[in-house]
Amino acid sequence: MSRFVILSVILIVFIYSSLSFSNTEATPPARYQNHNTFVKTACNSTTYPTKCYNSLSSYSSTIKSDPLKLCTTSLSLNVKSAKNVTSVISNLLLKAKSAKSHEVPILKDSLDEMKDTVDELKQALAEMKYVRGGGKTTEEHLKNVRTWVSSALTDESTCTDGFEEEEVNVEMKKKVKKAVSELSKTTSNTLALLTHYLSY
Repeated sequence: MSRFVILSVILIVFIYSSLSFSNTEATPPARYQNHNTFVKTACNSTTYPTKCYNSLSSYSSTIKSDPLKLCTTSLSLNVKSAKNVTSVISNLLLKAKSAKSHEVPILKDSLDEMKDTVDELKQALAEMKYVRGGGKTTEEHLKNVRTWVSSALTDESTCTDGFEEEEVNVEMKKKVKKAVSELSKTTSNTLALLTHYLSY
């Protein structure tokens, strides 16, 4: 075999190996891609798809292609978000009390609504344990889950009502409204996923 032929064979093997290595490094396993695609497709059914995907994509390997895991994960993250917003309002209330501000009653009402929101989302999450297998019982539990999440969405909206009706500190108003608005988007997305992916 001539030196030219040998060099040609070596070059071909090298190029093939390099391409194979690049494909392995750059392309995630098909299963991972499918799980990510499932989450992305699911999020496209929500009102805020980008927010939905950003929050759930890192859990795609756990969610896989399971609608129940999808909704349970979304609901779990929703509870965490609601707790965070509750903390924000609670801290603002402490500062308002310390300053003996006239905004104390408004913040108290807002905090009460947020505490109700957290409780309702927790109830929904607890109810999710019984949503499996179909049938009348499962349908009833799923209906309860949706009712809890819908109630939470209503309470989030009510949380900011006082800030519209009264004169309050502008920065405080912005902070509360922004936090609650982001939470409401999350809750809206959770409700959409429950509606589209858990129907019996």
